[in-house]
Amino acid sequence: MGVAQSSVVDFVVAIENFNSADDVWNFFLRFSSGFGLPHGALVGLPGPGEQLADTAMYLSCPGGWRQRYFEKNYFPNDPAALHLQRSTDPYTWSDILACPDYTPAQRRIVYEAGEFGMHGALVVPLVGVDTRTAIIELAGPNKSLGTREKAQLRLAASCTHSRLRSIWKPRRNALPPLSQREREVLQWAAVGKSDWEIGEILSISEKTANAHIENVKRKYGVTSRIHAVVKGINCRAIHV
Repeated sequence: MGVAQSSVVDFVVAIENFNSADDVWNFFLRFSSGFGLPHGALVGLPGPGEQLADTAMYLSCPGGWRQRYFEKNYFPNDPAALHLQRSTDPYTWSDILACPDYTPAQRRIVYEAGEFGMHGALVVPLVGVDTRTAIIELAGPNKSLGTREKAQLRLAASCTHSRLRSIWKPRRNALPPLSQREREVLQWAAVGKSDWEIGEILSISEKTANAHIENVKRKYGVTSRIHAVVKGINCRAIHV
């Protein structure tokens, strides 16, 4: 009996024994493969100034499709992500195509995936491994999922995501470290404090507070205060 045909409860119990994020993800894909959905992605929705490559945790799909998807910058127009504005419950590509709100160009993204053996998909909205909205998308030759199958995959996806959140370690070397004072200033900026207010809280001048924010922006390679805050949260330099 394959992994996917076994009880989803067995899957939930087994996944708690994995301590590697890659092992968790690969075990989940073996489970979903039993439903005719062997390909998967786990991505956070990009924030201001971010690209999908900055927020994707896993992109386990055919290489040709991944290359085309990035080269044509499909994500901003991908109905699989846009449909989050209409549903917080899991949805399929069939649900997306039945919605009249998408343009022919947006629908074409779904159809083009079929060239790579992905004719159907299930999208499960989640809270990401940090605080952003994320999705797990499963795709493959199976165009039709029954109610029971959707429920099993939703539970498996939620438990996979929960396990990944508990063991995921950020790539701390991806961004330069902040000084203690820079972290303090950025933390207060994250809750909406102005430079003057931060100066009053930390007993420094408004000019000094702004200088620390500018240093953070320079280190993170961003041009806005909001983007600096988002980067700081994503790499866990600060918290919310």
